[in-house]
Amino acid sequence: MGLGIKCMVEECHHNQNKVCAADSIEVTSSMGRQVNSSDGTACKTFKPKQ
Repeated sequence: MGLGIKCMVEECHHNQNKVCAADSIEVTSSMGRQVNSSDGTACKTFKPKQ
């Protein structure tokens, strides 16, 4: 199941018991800017639950 990556976003389709079940993930910097902490990053793999 997934990559063993913790996920606390309960609204995401890939979140299964607080673990990401996606086959892969893509993380980018928010707004294309240089970041110095995780606050400036965004998970592009997010998919809302139906």
